[in-house]
Amino acid sequence: MKGKRKTVNPLTQKPFIIGVDARPLSTPVSGVGRLISATLKGFEGDPRFSFRLFSNRPLHASHAGLTNLPNVSVEVGEGYLAKKGGLYFGLALPWLLRRDRVDLFWGTQQVLPPFFPSNIPTVLTCVDFVIYKFPDTMRRLARLQQALLIHWSAKRANKILPISRAVGDEAKSYFKIPESKISVVYPGYDPDDIRRTPAKPPTKRVANLPSKYFLSVSTVEPRKNYGFLRQAYLEYLKIAGNKPRLWVHAGKAGWENPDLVETMRADSKSGKMLWIEAPSDEELHYLYSKTDLFLFPSLYEGFGIPLVEALAHGKQCLVADLPVFREIGGKSIVYESTRDPIKWAEALQNYCVKPWKLPKPNLKKFEMLHSAKLTRDVFLEFLKGKSN
Repeated sequence: MKGKRKTVNPLTQKPFIIGVDARPLSTPVSGVGRLISATLKGFEGDPRFSFRLFSNRPLHASHAGLTNLPNVSVEVGEGYLAKKGGLYFGLALPWLLRRDRVDLFWGTQQVLPPFFPSNIPTVLTCVDFVIYKFPDTMRRLARLQQALLIHWSAKRANKILPISRAVGDEAKSYFKIPESKISVVYPGYDPDDIRRTPAKPPTKRVANLPSKYFLSVSTVEPRKNYGFLRQAYLEYLKIAGNKPRLWVHAGKAGWENPDLVETMRADSKSGKMLWIEAPSDEELHYLYSKTDLFLFPSLYEGFGIPLVEALAHGKQCLVADLPVFREIGGKSIVYESTRDPIKWAEALQNYCVKPWKLPKPNLKKFEMLHSAKLTRDVFLEFLKGKSN
């Protein structure tokens, strides 16, 4: 006589402990920080998982809401090693992972610490290859860390989650790893953020905007190519006539580009353009909702969440001709080479005279819940043999 099959109730089973490199959550909103935040929210409090966020500093206010999720806790570093993110990552984190007996580690910044425990399975998110393409645009310590660890980390990881097909192909080329080790998981956006967009200006600094304006969104750093966009906008002003459209930029001031940062701040102060530094999510979505043309001139991207969000708001877009942007938008976007700012100026003017109306793409695969499901499936692939 066959015995009854034993079933496991996920509500009574001890949850799997997932360690997370949460250092990006300790700074104002960034691409990697938003990726982590959206993924955690997308798990919707799944009781099978207990996420332990490891950071050398407390979570930034823009991410503080994550602590309200029932399956998330935060471990903030203390002492000398917590003063520098690199020291914390390289020396303190491996010890903390052993102490807390994590079942799986999610490396969110494409590298693992050098003394990473050999018995812990790891899933590694791979966001881009700036280290190989634009190393001079990176902070020195980050550049050194990635140069030393990225190749070893890719080999050590049990699974790599590139944030686009383009990055996945680059990972296979750089690291000589098989397709079976890769699962593309797009950074998810939250459709509810679009629906919750305030109808009125949430703050004074985004009030009194013109009815039509150009919008760009991201950190001001060299590979984002805002020096080029500024040139293109100045050329546009020469041909725009009496009522040119305002260029509004929303994002943090970055590094390695202090002259451009100061120039853009001066332009904003004089009214030549408007820079909303370090916008809140409410401000950002309000800006998306009111613009009529989104601009993205980047030289290189692993993905492009701002582009996805602009498309989700139903906006027309003029972007650099990058493979990953075509992966996102297909025939729903106008692509232009970034070799000649005059070409962009002409495209801006052409849009003002006769706006194009391209079809809205299907963004379902970029939604937060879809991305979280793919991530959950990968986690379970390495946890299914464990019983807590």
